[in-house]
Amino acid sequence: MHRPLMLLVPISLAASGTAHATDQNATIVSAGSEQAIRLGKTVISRPFGAELVDRLAVVGSYPVKGARLHLIRGSGGAQCPARYAVIVTRTGHEPQIGQSFGTCSAAAQPRLRRGEFTVAMPATAMGGPLVRFHYANGRMQSVAAPALTQGAGAMARPAAAPVCKAANAVDQSRALDAFERDWPKAYRRTGTLKRVTLGQSEMRALVTDLACMASWPIGERRVPELATPLFRSSHHRTAAFAALDSIQQDPATDANLKAVARSFSAEMRYRIALDPPL
Repeated sequence: MHRPLMLLVPISLAASGTAHATDQNATIVSAGSEQAIRLGKTVISRPFGAELVDRLAVVGSYPVKGARLHLIRGSGGAQCPARYAVIVTRTGHEPQIGQSFGTCSAAAQPRLRRGEFTVAMPATAMGGPLVRFHYANGRMQSVAAPALTQGAGAMARPAAAPVCKAANAVDQSRALDAFERDWPKAYRRTGTLKRVTLGQSEMRALVTDLACMASWPIGERRVPELATPLFRSSHHRTAAFAALDSIQQDPATDANLKAVARSFSAEMRYRIALDPPL
């Protein structure tokens, strides 16, 4: 349900000298006993409406076609440490507050690329796979990326055995693009991987997704190239290959997943043999 715009100072943009609202930055100000957002001479009280927060913060401002988006974080209690909202400013219009969104994680990763604004964050306040929100039609909308596997990864159901899901070419491309985009910077070099800790279950979920995507025509070359630093890393290569072996040896594993794990393991061993770690 959409909340009405709540303005502490509801004066027109022209009268308040805010004709260039898209050029303005959002700042935090005091409004009695609470914090508020100031944009020019307009002060926005309680940007999260009835959702009470202890503190407000401006994460950043991002120009999109015909508007500027101001990402606001509201810090709440232990149950939901962070909520987010976007204030949209356009020249000649009053600011508009979008509906709050997020997963309660304080680790939001905003990104503006080619005029498209997205915010990625872990699936829960405690972590998990990334969830992505995309700005469209005046609001932040959750992007439902196709799952790579069933039963694998941090969102798996304990009783489910991993199964590589079939996907059409469009879904494969979308999923692989998102996976590459969200691949942590620390995973892209063997030198930085030594500072990364991966548990056994986390490693198995990771190589399961890699193996599944490497079996797609679009991923035959891209996925092994992305995964090479991980398999060359002296800190992780033994565990990574062991995880692939465990998938093949697990009697509960789907036959197709065993096959793609075997193929991916052979490909990575071949690559490492061609360019052995120093």
